[in-house]
Amino acid sequence: MSNAVKVFFSYSHKDEVLRDDLATHLSLMKRKGVIEAWHDREITAGAEWANAIDDNLNAADIILLLVSANFLASDYCYDIEMQRAMERHEAKEARVIPIILKPTDWSDAPFAKLQALPKNAKAVTTWQDKDEAFLNIAQGIRRVVEDMAKSKTSSTVSETTIPAIRSGELTDSQRRRLKQEEDSLQQQYNRESEKLSRLRQAYSIETDTATKFKLEKQIQESETERKRLAGQLEEIEQKLV
Repeated sequence: MSNAVKVFFSYSHKDEVLRDDLATHLSLMKRKGVIEAWHDREITAGAEWANAIDDNLNAADIILLLVSANFLASDYCYDIEMQRAMERHEAKEARVIPIILKPTDWSDAPFAKLQALPKNAKAVTTWQDKDEAFLNIAQGIRRVVEDMAKSKTSSTVSETTIPAIRSGELTDSQRRRLKQEEDSLQQQYNRESEKLSRLRQAYSIETDTATKFKLEKQIQESETERKRLAGQLEEIEQKLV
């Protein structure tokens, strides 16, 4: 399952039935290990739901925005999940796909520039046969998954090839790819640094012992992640010298 494409559902709980229908149509890809699908109903008892959502949203390769009036009216869906999804899309860290569940005015939304599903962005509930609409969506998602699988394969090949090449022998194409990777990693590093700063500030003013313990753990995890990103940046810089 390590090579499976991670799919995140961003949706309003009022549209849970339609989300389940879509998940059912994606079940064959999930069964075959092509994708790993996640939504917030998979959060286990006792887990911190906000952290679970953030972790899975930030790890996702594909983020499905299940669009309806309910979705647009939800502060959490629109202001937090959708905004973070678009940030990752713009940074080329993930692919955001709007799934139009119900008729609503989304023409001015940040994701309006993206190609939506199903065909012609026709809302699922307006199709005479909803299963046909979900089939069209599943086929569209499968095409994206297949494209991502090809990209991952070529990326793996380049990662094993480029380190063996001295920087002076890098082709223009290899140098461009490394620069793009460097820019993406730098953005991740900057975000992690900002997160670490906020955690440290919260820790310094927190008085509750249990909360301070949780913050301390999050700080350690953030520091580890920032060191990992710094190491990757250093490797790329050495290749580009």
